[in-house]
Amino acid sequence: QERVQSILMRAILSQRIAHAYCFWGNEGIGKDAVAIAFAKTVNCFSPVVSETSISPCGLCKSCTQMSHLQHPNLSMVFSLPTGKSGASDDDSPLLRLSDDQIAVIQEQIARKAENPYHNISIPQATQIKIASVRDVKKTIGLSQSQGGRRVVIISEADTMTTEAANAFLKTLEEPNANVTLIITTSRKDMVPQTILSRCQQIHFAPLSDIQIADALMKREGIEPQQAALISSLAQGSYSEACALLGSDTQTMRNDVVELLRAALKNSGYRLDVSHKIEDANKRYERTDIEKMLSLLLVWLRDAMTLTSSPDSHIINADQREILAKFSSVFGKRDYPAALSLVEQTIASLRQNAQVTLSLTSMLIGLRRVFAT
Repeated sequence: QERVQSILMRAILSQRIAHAYCFWGNEGIGKDAVAIAFAKTVNCFSPVVSETSISPCGLCKSCTQMSHLQHPNLSMVFSLPTGKSGASDDDSPLLRLSDDQIAVIQEQIARKAENPYHNISIPQATQIKIASVRDVKKTIGLSQSQGGRRVVIISEADTMTTEAANAFLKTLEEPNANVTLIITTSRKDMVPQTILSRCQQIHFAPLSDIQIADALMKREGIEPQQAALISSLAQGSYSEACALLGSDTQTMRNDVVELLRAALKNSGYRLDVSHKIEDANKRYERTDIEKMLSLLLVWLRDAMTLTSSPDSHIINADQREILAKFSSVFGKRDYPAALSLVEQTIASLRQNAQVTLSLTSMLIGLRRVFAT
């Protein structure tokens, strides 16, 4: 997010930091990560400064505390589970939770500190409630008695309850000189306009496949070929790419290509396709089948690339010989029509269409494109 970082660095250098920001864009593209980096920068004791940039030193006590998300000038707000009854509305929201729930929260914060792209996920936590927002207002008052700038990050602000949003609006209407409020959201349309109008809104663009692949190789130690394959499926989201690391993408790709092969057989294809779809339904969840179809999209695009330029770079480099053979047999077919069929099927599955029917219809369509 170089463009966003440049905007924020200019604001820091010119001492024109906004009272409140709304970081919006797709999930998993670095909104929280940039918000944390901003907090680290404005509180660093010895920042590295040039005419056009400023960055934290990474070595001082403040930077160390920020790296562990334990800095007194940093507050992070996110959805919490419903706590035990009987607690006062003035109590800290954590006082309402059990020891086990607090342990889960601490573990999630530790993971967020290790990887700022990690999406904090706590069982039965779906809303940011008014108690969390009231707690923010209390902590803002404390920042006036210590140095630096307090930064409050409200992650997934679209999950605030109506009461929490109204309380937060009052906080927005009472600016503090050394406080910056940052809300992040992947569903900006779900955030009240009254809140958005009081924030400087900064859009985060989806990450490029190259950026995601580079990050996977540097941060996760992934081999270039696998990184390229995963990044092509991540839809601009680094957190989605990390989630895909837990999937056996090569097995999923091979299975969906076998499904295509079965549909293109000269005879007996109906029974074979039926068995393979049934097997896929048993082995994979709906979201996994969507990933499989995304893998098929990449595979078909590689086949189309080799049809026009046999020496071109392709994502499925380990399948080059197989893809070259496929493109030599089906080289003059309507690849754009085939890609459109797969894309439409993915869209249908995301709208809860029936899996067997959707896959069957797609494969019949692909057979018409390639086998006629």
